[in-house]
Amino acid sequence: MILWGMHCTLQEAIMRRLAGIGAVIMLYAVTGTAWAMHPLVTDDPGTQGKGAVLVESNISYLKDNEFRSTVVPIALTVGISETMDAGVESPYLFLRPSAATGNPESGFSDVNVKFKHRIYEREKKNGEHEQSERSLAYQVAYSQPSGSEEKGLGAGTARWSVRLMGTTEGESTEVSANLGYDSSGKALRRGNFFFDYAASLSVAAKYERPKPWEPVVELSVVRVKGGDGYERLASALAGIIYEPSDQYYVDAGIRIGLNERSEDYALLAGFGYKF
Repeated sequence: MILWGMHCTLQEAIMRRLAGIGAVIMLYAVTGTAWAMHPLVTDDPGTQGKGAVLVESNISYLKDNEFRSTVVPIALTVGISETMDAGVESPYLFLRPSAATGNPESGFSDVNVKFKHRIYEREKKNGEHEQSERSLAYQVAYSQPSGSEEKGLGAGTARWSVRLMGTTEGESTEVSANLGYDSSGKALRRGNFFFDYAASLSVAAKYERPKPWEPVVELSVVRVKGGDGYERLASALAGIIYEPSDQYYVDAGIRIGLNERSEDYALLAGFGYKF
């Protein structure tokens, strides 16, 4: 079973960094929403299956200089067909302090919804040992500006994102790569795809041989453009997923910033239950 989870601490880091260049971008995937195989930022083309429901939550603690933040999202994903998923996520943030007010703030952030469609899948046939399994999907996500922008809990504008994701799976290793684009609704209505946006690239590898324990590693880069300039965030992650059955999983990980603009580190832990 391939599972996805939410990664909202990356959103907070980008919100803080963009305050200095006059724009606030909430990512996920780097997009306005962050849907992935927790604890990763990278998602894979896997879907839940028709009628299946996946409930997920996690806790993520992030330190970035004097800023410390914790996010606890609740996410629900429903399989609407064998190749299509729809999901919704509501994250709760604790900011110590908020970059917007300079004071401790807490509350719900922007509500995120997403749609994923797997458009290609090549499964290994019986007797094949050298051919890898491959799959490809796209994801469209929308972020509703329901969190308080004044308190630093929300982006203050509706955001759309699209992500292309692919996976190659061998005998013991699964490698996934994502390419994402995120922008505000206002910029898209103006037809200006390069005014206010975030572009992302991430690659993750999962070693599946010692099941139910699955070590994971990841590299990700986000390039953000606002009205006054560019920011680039780079990070690396190492973690582990414990998945004893197709019904549930737990995970943990640590993410380290690789350049001056990225967060210092993030501590991540989550779980999911499928029925």
